[in-house]
Amino acid sequence: WIAVTAPAFRQAIEPLCQQRKSQGLRVVVVQTTDILDRDDICSGRGFKLREHINKLCRAHRGPSYVLLVGALWAGQVDEPANKVLPALTGTIGRMKGQPSDNGYGCLDEDRLPAVAVGRFPARTEDEVRGMVAKTLEYECTPPFSPPEVGGERGGWRRRLTILAGIPAYNPLVDRLVESLALARFARLSPIWTGRAIYSNPQSRFCLPEDCLHQRALQYVQDGEAFTLYLGHSNAEGLYGGRARYLNRDDWAQLRIKQGKGVLITFGCNGCQLKGDDGEGYGRAAMRNANGPVAVIGSHGICFAAMVQLAADGLFESTFAQTPPQRLGDSWLALKNGIAHGGIDPVTFRLLDAVDGNKTIPQATQRQEHLEMFLLLGDPALHLPPMREDIQINTDNSVVPGQKLTVRGKLPKRLAGARAWLTLERPVSSVPDDLEAVPPATARAYAQVLLSNHERANHFILAASESTEQDGRFQAQLDVPTKLPWPRLILRIYAANERDEGMVVHTLLPRSANRSTKP
Repeated sequence: WIAVTAPAFRQAIEPLCQQRKSQGLRVVVVQTTDILDRDDICSGRGFKLREHINKLCRAHRGPSYVLLVGALWAGQVDEPANKVLPALTGTIGRMKGQPSDNGYGCLDEDRLPAVAVGRFPARTEDEVRGMVAKTLEYECTPPFSPPEVGGERGGWRRRLTILAGIPAYNPLVDRLVESLALARFARLSPIWTGRAIYSNPQSRFCLPEDCLHQRALQYVQDGEAFTLYLGHSNAEGLYGGRARYLNRDDWAQLRIKQGKGVLITFGCNGCQLKGDDGEGYGRAAMRNANGPVAVIGSHGICFAAMVQLAADGLFESTFAQTPPQRLGDSWLALKNGIAHGGIDPVTFRLLDAVDGNKTIPQATQRQEHLEMFLLLGDPALHLPPMREDIQINTDNSVVPGQKLTVRGKLPKRLAGARAWLTLERPVSSVPDDLEAVPPATARAYAQVLLSNHERANHFILAASESTEQDGRFQAQLDVPTKLPWPRLILRIYAANERDEGMVVHTLLPRSANRSTKP
């Protein structure tokens, strides 16, 4: 783990250095003034620093993670020689001359990084301390926390919050984008739970316009492992059409009590480093000591086809299976999706026609976006683990209207734990009690949207609790009489004051008079 820091922030990152050492990483600290002179720093010339970082990474056998700590250029701070860690400069297409940290992770001339690089974009020592503190909190929060710092248990470690804006291209392309997103979410591993907002009146996840801002703020502040934004944005915030979504001020001021998860935005300019309309909302979120622990986003205007590639790389590495140990591995998978991910020619042409640039070849677009996307936060961030070593004994099927008995065994580390059991429909499924949405002019329109949104985000069909006794637990779930879904999820989450675990099991509904025996 290489921490490259401006001298003014060296002491502020020491607790994080100790944390990385305790995790078994070899820690190397480099100060900008060890490599660059005052003129290099104040003029924004970071090439010699890149060479030094690349040399350290090549010499190490095994994966490296690089954290940059400091402001990006002299105009942001007083005493720039002590507070600036200059960004590099983009080299291709629309990124020529634009700030980019991508090259710090590229060990050769290829723009696809081999090393995960992130940045604490701090201007003051207090900002660094805030970023260090929320990083340590994210990694070290116990399963049960006092009420004054958040919830009661750590189920947020496997929760996603998905915020989406209406594509607003044309009906054909809108349906294509939505179908790609739904297909992606259908591949989510059942270990993940979640909730979603989609500001499209045709979606079951839509909210009335006057509820959009407050509900989005509530969901983020409730805490989660990841928040994903899919849709249009600019540096000032998320696009909600006529309605207010979440703007830069919201991200700068919101307060996440427990579960300060990673914000990943696929909107344009979400992590803009500089521009006429100011810094991106992702940078404001990262500087907020009570905000997300890390932010992934784009410095510039990102194209829809390239976003699909990035999102596919991220989903396959992080959400379609057990997530990797560190955020940097998810980050490199996202970049690899941009560089090498597959997209069929028809889909590319359709997306490029409405949200791209037909004069820029696909190969160049990929290279631009490699330099455009950046990580704010520590790439060595230890993603919240959730051991899956709970043993269960139950049928592989479930009968509508009958009780489901679940017996199980907990590992010794969960002695004295309570177990929460839930029977759920899959996150990609549709609830069976949605109401038909009336015309927008109808009095009941807003209420129906709100009711459908609540139903769409309610996945739990039955719930029960149990307490460990002699290493075992037992509980019964009251199965609903209607089960229109082809499969269901049985989730068991157990936690004591020191540790936690989870297991999920797929169940198949069957009729009461049909045996599961061959």
